[in-house]
Amino acid sequence: MALQKLQKLAATIDESGLYAKDILKELAASGSFSVLERRSDLLKAITNISKVAKMCGTTGFCMWCQFALIWYLTNSDNESLKNELLPKLKSGEVLGGTALSNPMKAFAGIEKNRLSARKTEGGYIVNGTLAWVSNIEVGSVFGAVALLEDGTPVMGVVRCDERVKLSDQIKYSTLEGSATKTAVLQDYFLPHGDVLAKDIYRYLVKITPGFVLLQAGIAAGIVEASLEVMEASNKTHEHINKFLPFGVAELKSEFDAVLGRLASVVERIDSPSALEVLQLRLDASLLTQKATSAAVLFSGTKGYFKSARAARIQREGNFVLIVTPSVKHLIKEIEEVKNGGGCMAGWIRQAERVCNAERKLQSAFGV
Repeated sequence: MALQKLQKLAATIDESGLYAKDILKELAASGSFSVLERRSDLLKAITNISKVAKMCGTTGFCMWCQFALIWYLTNSDNESLKNELLPKLKSGEVLGGTALSNPMKAFAGIEKNRLSARKTEGGYIVNGTLAWVSNIEVGSVFGAVALLEDGTPVMGVVRCDERVKLSDQIKYSTLEGSATKTAVLQDYFLPHGDVLAKDIYRYLVKITPGFVLLQAGIAAGIVEASLEVMEASNKTHEHINKFLPFGVAELKSEFDAVLGRLASVVERIDSPSALEVLQLRLDASLLTQKATSAAVLFSGTKGYFKSARAARIQREGNFVLIVTPSVKHLIKEIEEVKNGGGCMAGWIRQAERVCNAERKLQSAFGV
């Protein structure tokens, strides 16, 4: 029922920037977010995202935001925070997002981290501005990373109450209905009770593959939508569509291959290859670009109408190419991994340094 409503609302969401909050809550009530109980359930979450993204890429993106936050909490060692928030996120009582776009780019050396933190009694004082945090409004929560003065990251849940200033002055060519806000944190107190992990580097290693692979759900849904547009066009224009350089069967074959690789990687989510995860995410982006372009070409002039589904899914598909990690970010990281570097390898080394330092300290005190 929720998907049928969403299908009818998709054009309005795209044209008017409607935030489909009620649809997200209805999906939550039907159990869509409850499928992610443990790490091995990742493919179920990706599948649910794809079903929504097929109807509306914007709302599929919001689904990803909610699932990303659920993923962070599922993998957290903060049991009290998990017990408080996970049921609310899965039931739709609380909607939220992920503010990892900036820190993921910062870890990769693309830009500076926008949030700073300093230790205080009972937690941390956080300051800074995040330009784009999606699927949030007053009462929402989101996961964020701030850096201490020594460069050590702290990751916690930020609560969008009176302490956080939200604004939405930027207008987008698509994804306007994603409740994307600028969030300003001024002397925001992040208590230890809202911190997601004590061992931050091992935690980042643990959550990042899932964070990246969940986005394949958005790509998959948009590719499926593109194939539907192409098949519909072929009912009347196959005689001319056959001269295009790619067809429905070819794209379906490529899509099936990507889905097969995705299932394989998710089965090994506890010991994934960083290179395999990144290459799969890149290939999903490039296939999305190919499929959405094909949908427009198959549709011809009709695909260029403002209200055309082909035009909408192409814009939605473009977002898959630029959402963090973007195509250029992925290619950069892939090259660094091939050369023995990359974020994952760096975090593992940092975790080992911290562990060795703790051992030396314990040894010095005879523990």
